[in-house]
Amino acid sequence: MLHRSPLLSLLPLLLLPACGSEASDDGGSTGASSTGSTAAAGSSTGDDPTGAAAGPTYWQDVAPIFFASCVGCHQAGGIGPFGLDSYAEAKTWAMAAAGSVEARSMPPWLVTDDGSCGSFQDSRALTPEAIATIRAWVDAGTPEGEPRDDLAPPAPELLADAVTYKTPTFAPEIQGGDLAEFDEYRCFRVDTGLSADRFLTGYSVEPGTPAMIHHVLAITVDPDEKGQGGLKNSEIIAALDAESPDRDGWPCFGAAGDGVNPRGIPVSWAPGQGVSELPPGVGYRVKQSDWLILQVHYNLVDPALKGSQDQSAVHIRYADSVEREGYFDLPDDFLSSLATPMPAQLTPGLPDATYSFDYSFDYLPFLGAKSAELHGVFPHMHQRGRKLKVELIEDGGAPQCAADVQAWDFGWQLYYFYDQPLPLTPKSKLRITCEYDTSDAASPVLPGWGTQNEMCLAGLFVVPNL
Repeated sequence: MLHRSPLLSLLPLLLLPACGSEASDDGGSTGASSTGSTAAAGSSTGDDPTGAAAGPTYWQDVAPIFFASCVGCHQAGGIGPFGLDSYAEAKTWAMAAAGSVEARSMPPWLVTDDGSCGSFQDSRALTPEAIATIRAWVDAGTPEGEPRDDLAPPAPELLADAVTYKTPTFAPEIQGGDLAEFDEYRCFRVDTGLSADRFLTGYSVEPGTPAMIHHVLAITVDPDEKGQGGLKNSEIIAALDAESPDRDGWPCFGAAGDGVNPRGIPVSWAPGQGVSELPPGVGYRVKQSDWLILQVHYNLVDPALKGSQDQSAVHIRYADSVEREGYFDLPDDFLSSLATPMPAQLTPGLPDATYSFDYSFDYLPFLGAKSAELHGVFPHMHQRGRKLKVELIEDGGAPQCAADVQAWDFGWQLYYFYDQPLPLTPKSKLRITCEYDTSDAASPVLPGWGTQNEMCLAGLFVVPNL
């Protein structure tokens, strides 16, 4: 998905829930509700005529939880494979729903969030009381209760006061070769419209044709900065653009294109994200003179997508000033090994093939910083990924767990922000370990940009203490 260059000044993403996990008086994912805790005790709906305590019902106890935290996706026309907004469908899928929330695979929140490996903001995870309510409803035989029409899923998230940038209407074609077998990476320059330097404080992305969009990046480029071969970035981009004069944009398997030296990547979007908000007081500087490049990774593995068109939109909110500037790096030594004479590879035929590397913060003094804070992590692998772990190592000490994904899901790529940022020094290191299932691979699995290749990336939001 992403290309690493040394210390890119990149955007932090503070993800708000994508599928309606806001707190609700009727039950939800961010706090215990009176409905959920009472229903779990089996007393919210009164007693039956025999004198036995009645269990929770769908409409009175379970539907409020589903509508607050699940129905945003699980409804007609939603991205969920079935609905939970009607009793008939919810009853059909009751066992699956109970198992998923108990396993905490739904609502999607991939990092371990029980305090044993970091504690994160805005968790989508249901409360124990809500999970117990759903299980008790299933165990009671999924009674319906009294139908009601006063429930609605949370409204779609919108980014207020945003500037919208759009790609041209574009029909992608497979261009990637062995390292991106069904893919095209295409870059498009858009006019920022800025009359002065401003600070990005939030964004959202609307993929025009979601089935073909693997990711969208917005990249800031200084057109006069020297890139590969001593040429200006503007000259390199002009040459890349001229390679296909009959098509919009230019190929860019690597940030803004081969040889281009980007200043930063202030937007990183992948499936599952909603509105992204930076922490209060923090922003990413977009200069008036910057070129803004939108990179879209199109994946065409589905033959039905051949010939389809896309126009995606990026919405950016700016502020005139912020208290602190944040930086975002995208370390992936697995992908970076492609630039070496012997690229790394994964052993085929294993259910737990692993790759691990260390990332150092020894560059902090070059920024004029004696220390920094790690505010968040963005795990990323492709479809063979199974687990990803980030460990913090202080000055050669024992590794401490910083983020742990035990069940990777390619469809839900979220940025996770800590309740309390982790302190960093120039002697701090992060150890990033990825695990993959290569059981069905007949040959070694190579790193690459295509969805069928692999990556081992942990995006890092770092705020230096200047």
